[in-house]
Amino acid sequence: MFSKISIKKITILFVLVFFSCQIFADDIISNISISAIVNPVDGGGGGGGGGGGGIHIPTVVNFSGMAYPMSRVFILKDGKMAVSTIADINANFSVSISNLSTDTYNFSVYGEDTNGRKSSFFTFPVYITSGTTVNIGNIFLSPTIDIDKIEVKKGDNLAIFGQSVPNSEITILISSGVEYFFNVASNNFGAYLYNLDTSILELGKYQTKSKSTIFNQISPYSSPLSFIVGHINRKNELPNCSSLRGDLNCDNHVNLIDFSIMAYWYRKENPLPRVDLSNDGRITLVDFSIMAFNWTG
Repeated sequence: MFSKISIKKITILFVLVFFSCQIFADDIISNISISAIVNPVDGGGGGGGGGGGGIHIPTVVNFSGMAYPMSRVFILKDGKMAVSTIADINANFSVSISNLSTDTYNFSVYGEDTNGRKSSFFTFPVYITSGTTVNIGNIFLSPTIDIDKIEVKKGDNLAIFGQSVPNSEITILISSGVEYFFNVASNNFGAYLYNLDTSILELGKYQTKSKSTIFNQISPYSSPLSFIVGHINRKNELPNCSSLRGDLNCDNHVNLIDFSIMAYWYRKENPLPRVDLSNDGRITLVDFSIMAFNWTG
């Protein structure tokens, strides 16, 4: 006669559930894949007498997707920070949360690029059953976005820029009743820049936002920014995220994350100004020496 524990082991040993869901975010339907594997019981010792201790069935949620090269990615559980990780040089990330009980959770994912700009939140509910491993993949974070002016003189250029997946197609939307679409490619580090000729726009208030496309995947739109087409130019005072030289990802530390960003640009042409600490137009051992001097760990 089987015990309850034995029956449970036999029942859940090779159960596999796979499904996909559509997440509605910022007017874009983003397809993410979700699979759930029911884990076998980790019951401890074999047969024999009683008193075998508790039964532990691990519960794990794995998140994976695309953000920005060497960027920080944050996972919130029911509005509270749960875990963070660093995307690799190709913008791919993966991170896990464990020890969850059976319940419905609202997870939010967002990224922060190497200049401290944040993506829009990617939020979705997931029902978790204790004793399962849930894999949530194909998360594609929105690009970050910024502008160089909050008011631009009609006919002058407005710089629209940010970061996304390397070598992706960025679509920039300008709207104020009428919608205008512009396309630009991100570079090998995911950075993009579009100089908008405002002579095509009427005087007034506008919003701009961007989305990214790569490998037939489309990200949600970024959070919108507002600007005015008027008679003068007023700069957007960009925040200095850190006064610490060598803090390349704006987290107020100089550590291995910043070293990895600089290593990517080593001996490459046209490095980012923030990375070129010696201001000589290239990344050499001099820049690494400056970073080492300001190292915080």
